[in-house]
Amino acid sequence: MKKRTVVLVLLMLVMVISVLDKTIFAFAGAQIIDELKLSPTEFGFIGSAFFFLYSISGVLVGFLANRFPTRWILAGMSVVWMASQLLVALSSGFAALVAGRLLLGAGTGPGTAVTQHACFKWFGPKERVLPSALIQVSIMLGAVLGALSLPLAIQHFGWRTAYLLLAVLGLVWLVVWLLFGREGQQTEEEGPGASLRLPYSRLLLNRSFVWITLMGFLSYLPTALVYSWVPVYLQKGQGMTPMQSGYTVMVVTVGVILANLLLSTLSQRAMQRGVTVQRAMVLPPMVFAAIAGVAFCALTLLHGDRLAILVLYALGAILVNVLPTFCNTLVAYIAPSAQRGSMLAIHIGGMTSAGMLAPWIVGQLVELRGGDIAHGFETALGLFGILTVVCAVLGCRIITPERTRQTLQGEHSEAPLPGAVGHA
Repeated sequence: MKKRTVVLVLLMLVMVISVLDKTIFAFAGAQIIDELKLSPTEFGFIGSAFFFLYSISGVLVGFLANRFPTRWILAGMSVVWMASQLLVALSSGFAALVAGRLLLGAGTGPGTAVTQHACFKWFGPKERVLPSALIQVSIMLGAVLGALSLPLAIQHFGWRTAYLLLAVLGLVWLVVWLLFGREGQQTEEEGPGASLRLPYSRLLLNRSFVWITLMGFLSYLPTALVYSWVPVYLQKGQGMTPMQSGYTVMVVTVGVILANLLLSTLSQRAMQRGVTVQRAMVLPPMVFAAIAGVAFCALTLLHGDRLAILVLYALGAILVNVLPTFCNTLVAYIAPSAQRGSMLAIHIGGMTSAGMLAPWIVGQLVELRGGDIAHGFETALGLFGILTVVCAVLGCRIITPERTRQTLQGEHSEAPLPGAVGHA
């Protein structure tokens, strides 16, 4: 087996563990609410607290990834995850839960950016769409595994023991990573362009990067709820058992995996046939994001029709989760090689900052609805949907990766991706 394949598998595994660490709070949410007597606002605040340091640490560690080996950064992050799980397992109240979620957010915040950066060190620009998609798919695989195993573990062993088991799993990965994890040496260019650095004001303020990150932010508003409100909504709002809510999350997640694999493969093949980056990597995710937004808006009109609501929720959740794979790859495409790690971190930090708002917004809307979890949750999705539709339509025109790359990197810009010739 090639070294880069081994590293890619280990990177996928650490993202699976990261998702398990993040989602256990959601699956244990109903029990935690009952045991600790939390109000909807308190539960929403704990859900948001996870993201208070998530984006900041993601950006800061992303800058470190430009200068230090990702092998050691990932090892340090996994230690923080283990510590946070132990803290929550031993918690006895609201403050301890907030502290544990803050620590976990700080540790997992850089996860996607650092793993993508570590992955891109092993693959050239013409090979990155599929490996990037596999990293995203591993996140979804973690959600599937969590949906199947976490409700069962919580039911049989209790939520505190389930947290301890995840800490042990993290330790096992750390040992394997230290034994087999290695640093890739792939760069964007050979020659003078390899060390090209640009002022961050130019990189961050160009309209393509701003809009790519905005679309990532909007896609993450409903996605962030998986780590807090979705299982609670399914159980307390739609009357499901914990296992039924887990199966529902699993079905949606499988749909996300299939959509990401299919669309990333089609996109890569399209560019190999001569299609521009604009047509292959911008238009498809914008169209799917718009459809997702319409689905979220529509479900707010179907009060009481559980099957129709769940179908529309699943459709929206699947399609909106196509965006991160394409957004990450577009950022890597327009950023100079020497600044790719920090640019990915800033982008993902901006995207995941939506997690600070989404759980809190749902908590407030549930309170405004007199504690009605179903109506509060669905109203939030409708609001997110409206914003997504408007911005996706505008994004089709505003995001121009080839023009942006040429403008930023000029003569240092490498040959375009297969088929990515000229301006869209």
